[in-house]
Amino acid sequence: MIEKAINFFRVFTKPFRIIVDIILFRGYFNFKNNYKILDPFKDQDILIVGNGPSLKQTPLADINMVSIGMNKINLLFESTSWRPSLITCVNGLVIRQNLAFLNSTNIPLILPIKAFYLGVKPRPNIIFIFIKVSNRFSQNIKILSEGCTVSFTALQIASYLKPKSVNIVGIDHSFTKSKGNPYEIKKFEGDDDNHFHPNYFKGQLWGVPDLVQSEILFQKAKKYFDGQHIPITDYTINGKLNIFEKGPLKEIHN
Repeated sequence: MIEKAINFFRVFTKPFRIIVDIILFRGYFNFKNNYKILDPFKDQDILIVGNGPSLKQTPLADINMVSIGMNKINLLFESTSWRPSLITCVNGLVIRQNLAFLNSTNIPLILPIKAFYLGVKPRPNIIFIFIKVSNRFSQNIKILSEGCTVSFTALQIASYLKPKSVNIVGIDHSFTKSKGNPYEIKKFEGDDDNHFHPNYFKGQLWGVPDLVQSEILFQKAKKYFDGQHIPITDYTINGKLNIFEKGPLKEIHN
């Protein structure tokens, strides 16, 4: 019952929430944000770090690149000394579930305006951006497109950083427990085999992924980076995504 109520609430209130986001961004956050905190990450090789189970086999500490982590990447910290250069999270459910970490970390965060009214406290290391309803690939860090996967957000952030190369790990593009219609809110039963940690969504609400639409978005990202002559390579171990050129992980080890 609660899942149906949340699905209805999200659809019914979305136009209102967009108006609120626009007002908050234009009236406050666009002027308050310190975009310069991203300057040290520009003009370098970028590592996009997904949340797939292959991450358990990926020696991130051996990869020396500016890295963009996503969503609950902090659950990985218990098993590695590696830390991402910055983290992005755009899903409201995930923001609420990971609120304690988001309110305590000093890692630079790129979050949507809604994170503010979901309880994330403004701090110098946080950039609150406007997420527009669009599938267009954006290079404007202030206004990114929503898409249907946070990986699309991370790729847009990478484009803003003018990278020498974009390198992908942990985007397995495979979900063993994803019954339901795309975007439908469901309670995750049992251990989470879809992510690198069994408690990632265990016993919590999550949105059923849309792999078909995700591939369309990844094609847009590839088209952009190819057009800019920026190499983009997928080093995910046994990844099922076949949009980007594949490469052996050892190529990007220190």
